[in-house]
Amino acid sequence: MKRYFSAVTAVLLLIVFIAGADIAREGAKAGLALSFHMAVPALFPFFIAGTLLTDTGVTAWLGRACGWLMWKLYGLPGQAASAIILGFTGGYPIGVQAAADLYTAGQLNRAQAQRLLGFCNNTGPAFIIGVCGAGVFGSVRVGLILYFLHIVSALLTGLALTTAGHGKGESYQPPAPAGSLPFPAALVHACERAAQSSIKIAAFITLFSILSALLEQSGILRLLTDCLTPAALRIGIPAEGISPFLLGGMELTRGLAILPEAGLPYRLALPLASGLLAFGGLSVWCQSLSLAAASGLSLKRCFVGKTLHAAIATALTVFWCAAMPGAVPAFAPGQAPVFPFGMKVIPLIIIGFYMAFRACHAQFYANQSISR
Repeated sequence: MKRYFSAVTAVLLLIVFIAGADIAREGAKAGLALSFHMAVPALFPFFIAGTLLTDTGVTAWLGRACGWLMWKLYGLPGQAASAIILGFTGGYPIGVQAAADLYTAGQLNRAQAQRLLGFCNNTGPAFIIGVCGAGVFGSVRVGLILYFLHIVSALLTGLALTTAGHGKGESYQPPAPAGSLPFPAALVHACERAAQSSIKIAAFITLFSILSALLEQSGILRLLTDCLTPAALRIGIPAEGISPFLLGGMELTRGLAILPEAGLPYRLALPLASGLLAFGGLSVWCQSLSLAAASGLSLKRCFVGKTLHAAIATALTVFWCAAMPGAVPAFAPGQAPVFPFGMKVIPLIIIGFYMAFRACHAQFYANQSISR
């Protein structure tokens, strides 16, 4: 059945690309421009840095320095700190490559690497502050706040994924010294890996730019918006917020770019942007899959982590908007409206979901321990 579904999907895509050839071509142009003018220049140095840190033994040193703290908080070896740091500074999907490199180098086992993937793959400061803060909301200060909330929510996600069953009853063992490559060999390897990763990233950004253009021009996006409008209005979200949500769920940059066109008040636009930044979108998901494929790591835990991260980031941003009503972005309409009742309830629902997730996670590992 899966084989037939894949075949039918491939044929449908071919038909759509032929029927909408002009739209697909323009979408490809936009995707390639975005890739090589923004994404690749921003990510390429961090791809090189991440591989160099692993190949030259820096991650092993960082593991000895941060080992005890990482073990107590997340039940992970200290080397995992390098993937977390690179994920926060380099942006999507640097965290996935860093975790995969640690696993390939033998510094993390499979279970540890897959758990690390749940919260180490994040949006970088250049994108959140420069593109989202200054570019979309017209405020570097807003970008800094969103970046801070992004970090906090990712670390909370890591704690939720680590509840019970990880490192319990085990004593902390400092990591053994790891071998390293000479710097010239490490640099050559890092540059080769960075080139391969950059091509993959550009390909997926271009693909989802084409799909987004086809959705918009064909009227499918408008149809989906109309179908979801009644449910959105019930929780106080205007219909104008659905298109950024749908497009951002596919390709993050496109979803954020149309936020000013939607005319949403900042108390709705900021939480929406924060949630999209945390989730990353299907384009980032495919980029992450391509980088993790060679290592054989599963990204199921990564998907769970990004979904939880988006929920926590949205809730924290709603609280910040309520506490700081004067921080109105440039594109927002004059007077900030009062919070809709649904937006007041959403943080409470997310907090309840977070607590329930921790409890279920703890019970799951407790049952696993009993079965063993």
